[in-house]
Amino acid sequence: MKTAMYLALGIVSLAAAPVLAQAPAAHEHPAAGAVASATVRATVEAVDLKTREVTLRRDDGELVTLVASEEARNLPQLKKGDVVTATYQVGLVVALGPPGKEPVRVDDTQVARTAAGQKPGGAIQQTVAITATVVGIDMTTHTVTLKGPQRTVELPVDKDVDLTKVKVGDQVGAVYQESFALSVEPAKKQ
Repeated sequence: MKTAMYLALGIVSLAAAPVLAQAPAAHEHPAAGAVASATVRATVEAVDLKTREVTLRRDDGELVTLVASEEARNLPQLKKGDVVTATYQVGLVVALGPPGKEPVRVDDTQVARTAAGQKPGGAIQQTVAITATVVGIDMTTHTVTLKGPQRTVELPVDKDVDLTKVKVGDQVGAVYQESFALSVEPAKKQ
């Protein structure tokens, strides 16, 4: 899930400025979060069990062909006319905290799939928790430089944020969670 990680880093980059800006002034260690989700439905047009290709018709009429991995153990139960629903969700929480230990990164992936013999379906959820250290503050450009466990990045901070309250050595914690769920509804009888 490298794409997820790049997305997570992009979200952390985009969220860095609003995070400090959204926090109530009374909190010594501001935090903020965001969640986004999308659900897509498509109708199965064809299933080729030999090549494991599934052709779907989106609501706008466009055909999309996907190749199901061997993990999709219930592919033979998928039939023309079945409706596939896919839900994608991402969430991020970022907080500024007091000085701490070295930057860390913790990855966790959870997977679930339908029982053998049922319509294909399942879910996967990846959670990444990252701690980064503030290693630089530029009052002129209103940016902070964060050193994480794998890289160092310079991020813009909202102009409303008082950077005099941020110190080199402070920790920034971020928890990013991405989930994808797929379910199949049987074809409607005509």
